[in-house]
Amino acid sequence: MSKKTQAPVEAAAYDRSTDPLDRRNALERRDWICFCVVLLAALCFRMIYILQFRSNPLFAYPMMDPSYNDQWARAFAEGRSFMEGEPYFRAPLYSWFLGLCYKVFGPGYLAPRVVQAVIGSISCGLVFLLARRFYCRATALGAGLVAATFWLFFYFEGELLIVPLIVFLDLLFLYLLERGSSSGSFPLLGAAGVVLGASALARPNILLFGICACLWLALVDVRSKPADRPFGARWRTGWWKRLARAALLGATCLITIAPVTVRNVVEGGDLVLISSQGGVNFFIGNNPASDGSAAEIPGARPGLWESYRDSIAMAQEAEGCALKPSEVSRHFFGRALDFVRERPGDWIALTMKKVGYFWNQAEFTNNQPIRFFAERFGPVVRWMPVGFWLVGPLSLLGLILGLRRWRRFFPLYGFALVYSASVIVFFVCTRFKMPVMPVLIILACGAAEWLIKAYRKKRWHPLAIALILLIAAFWWVNDKPKNWVDSAYIGFMNLGIFERDHDRLDAAIDYFEEGVRAKPEFVPLHNFLGHALLATSDLDGARNAYQNALNRARAIGWPIASDVAESMYGLSLIAAARQNDTLAEKLLRQAVLLDPYLAVAHIDLGETLERLGRPAEAIEAYEKAIELLEEGGEHAARIAARIQALDRKK
Repeated sequence: MSKKTQAPVEAAAYDRSTDPLDRRNALERRDWICFCVVLLAALCFRMIYILQFRSNPLFAYPMMDPSYNDQWARAFAEGRSFMEGEPYFRAPLYSWFLGLCYKVFGPGYLAPRVVQAVIGSISCGLVFLLARRFYCRATALGAGLVAATFWLFFYFEGELLIVPLIVFLDLLFLYLLERGSSSGSFPLLGAAGVVLGASALARPNILLFGICACLWLALVDVRSKPADRPFGARWRTGWWKRLARAALLGATCLITIAPVTVRNVVEGGDLVLISSQGGVNFFIGNNPASDGSAAEIPGARPGLWESYRDSIAMAQEAEGCALKPSEVSRHFFGRALDFVRERPGDWIALTMKKVGYFWNQAEFTNNQPIRFFAERFGPVVRWMPVGFWLVGPLSLLGLILGLRRWRRFFPLYGFALVYSASVIVFFVCTRFKMPVMPVLIILACGAAEWLIKAYRKKRWHPLAIALILLIAAFWWVNDKPKNWVDSAYIGFMNLGIFERDHDRLDAAIDYFEEGVRAKPEFVPLHNFLGHALLATSDLDGARNAYQNALNRARAIGWPIASDVAESMYGLSLIAAARQNDTLAEKLLRQAVLLDPYLAVAHIDLGETLERLGRPAEAIEAYEKAIELLEEGGEHAARIAARIQALDRKK
């Protein structure tokens, strides 16, 4: 029989199930059983965590970014506009999702977390399905179970943050992309484009990988030939088909994004694709004062809304004119690029530091301390065996192994590398790392599979090299940065603020004192402690707290003027309580000089000047306070009434 007549027979007799590299589109019954096991395990652990986490006093008291998401979501649920007349500053999808939860389940904070836990459990199932496309069933099951017990997922699914939604969308996109690319299915690639667009509406930096995915589809064809070639062999098709698939992915993504862009143009009056915060975030992570992880704008006040308003004011003052949000963003992009051009050595060092942060097992947060709250109020996480301490080193080895078959493994290693770069180029915190974590888990389990196979086959030389690389990666990932500190003091501060706001001053004082013991050099904690003690009429204790704040600030070089101003303001309250108005005036003038935005200090200065019989100066202080009270309300009305009364006396 000739070779030409033999080939069809071989093709007909080819059994796809005998090829260990073949990942069939149709899953077997055992795969579905594994999928259900992963799903149920993930859901059980997450429900336990949420039930435990309800004991957290801040469960129904969102702060920082969760507070922003909550405000927007409630406005959406009630049909009100949020930041009306402006393009979106942040991507809107998560706030819409949260608002929909409020609309369907009511205004409570438990239902959204339960929904997020369900979504997180489905994501663990997607981890199994995606891993099954590249590895054997046992490895895929291991990846799914690691994701099901990965404690960082528990924490973020229990917060009003974007993480669970973006993780789900990115995993679904990767699964559809892999299925569509390996089968050449236009419907699957179209669906992948829609999910990519939805993911961009949650966090736009996924678009960088979307561009790379389009290029991969256009240049590389990984479709398998089921007969005489093993899986992964290139099946050459016309270049126009590859371009059509890439164009379909990009077009469906842009169509999904388009309504938000149109809304920004029509209602916001500015051409903004999704959100306008990109330039500010890029500057935060690329300026001479940046440490690579803190979400702070140099020169802006702390606080979410304060820093937002200050960033606009700073850009407009520098440009000398009013700016649209896109122009504010371009201004900060320009400032960051100036830093890159003028100080390339410092920028490279900063970038290398951010690379180390991304691959380090330490938690970097710009909201609440992650481990502090997770272990304190969700003790089930203490029993979860696998964390980034192990996933990180193994995933680095998995990345290297994946590069050997770069065409086939691009959805895994390509996403891991490109997405991590899209985070590192800005600034690094743990929640920004989370979307790439499921892929790193898959790569880590794939590396473990390779190590086991190499040992069984006695491939000692490559195994020795891999183990050396793994040991080096383990040391690198688990060696915490020198400037990293345990952020438990932030947790104590936030708990103290909660207790203070609910008039439980004794509990608040206890938390503030614990925070001071945890990090004595953190000046704001001394100020919070002083305010709480002052509210209980403990003037001596309050004075000691404020004085300790000033001593700490002096010892570390007066880092933040507003913190020192707060201490001066507190001491002025003590002076006023002791009827020493002359000293109170002196301290208040120092406070407003250090922090001109401290409205309450201007109000107290006006009252002090009234008592000292200087109405003209009191009016001046009151008028400055009214300028600062942007929201108006009772305070502004009361101050306006005082000004009128003083005018009548004059």
